[in-house]
Amino acid sequence: MKEPNLDQKLIVAYDKMMARVANLLDTAEQQALPALQKNIEKAKHQAVELKEITMEEAEKLAYYVRRDLRDAAEYLEQTGEELSVWLSFDLELVEERLLDVFSKVADKTRLELAQLEAQAKRSEEYHTGEITSIGTLVCKACNTLVHFKKTGRIPPCPKCHQTVFVRTSRQ
Repeated sequence: MKEPNLDQKLIVAYDKMMARVANLLDTAEQQALPALQKNIEKAKHQAVELKEITMEEAEKLAYYVRRDLRDAAEYLEQTGEELSVWLSFDLELVEERLLDVFSKVADKTRLELAQLEAQAKRSEEYHTGEITSIGTLVCKACNTLVHFKKTGRIPPCPKCHQTVFVRTSRQ
């Protein structure tokens, strides 16, 4: 089991990395997939330089940010729905700042991540112990829904204790 301080450090660092990516996208001239990947790398290195997290932790968080942005962009591209539907719960429960940052990044990266969607045909798996942002995951073993109202570490399934999930738009 991870120590609580490490969990909180990683959760805060995830949110900061997502905010940095949003800020870097605001100033980027060309919004292509390589620019997005470059900006995630910049945000990752900035977190390490500021000694917020280690390089190993930053690598994991960058992967999680890419995964969550890809899932959001895929949902928006496939359904044409609003980001709030993808989040799968009452928006009043979400911190306004995090919603704004996540919405900005997900919307700006919709086209860029469509390219990534073509490369990754299968649904991305989420695993216990990883960090994820707001939304709903479903256990692959028993279909139990696990809701995230803020960034957090993915726990084992509360029903069957399995450790593999996929993102869902179900409530």
